[in-house]
Amino acid sequence: MKDRLVLGTLLLVIHSFASFLVFLYCHINTESQAVFVYFLFFVVDAPTVPLAFEIEGHIGLLSDLTDRWTDLWYYGHQGVNLRAFILTAVFGGLHWFTIGILMSYVFRWIQKRLHRRPA
Repeated sequence: MKDRLVLGTLLLVIHSFASFLVFLYCHINTESQAVFVYFLFFVVDAPTVPLAFEIEGHIGLLSDLTDRWTDLWYYGHQGVNLRAFILTAVFGGLHWFTIGILMSYVFRWIQKRLHRRPA
């Protein structure tokens, strides 16, 4: 069980770091279309992140929170960036955490099957 958590956590940390780097890129970049970099996560984290964006589009819970946060800190242009970062970091991170646990389980299962066979 420990191996599963380690691999899952490792993939979660790597994904969250990548998401944070994209957030910084969009925050520093002055072009309004810089947020399209997040579309890369739509492919890598499919179907979790696209589903999270779809649900957020209908509910709009993060819209109010991130817009209020950015109004407080005078970064009015960063609401979309912050919202995309939260969705990709949380849901994409959980996506890769689950994949890491499943991969560890499959590798352990294969290893046990190979060791059981007589030579």
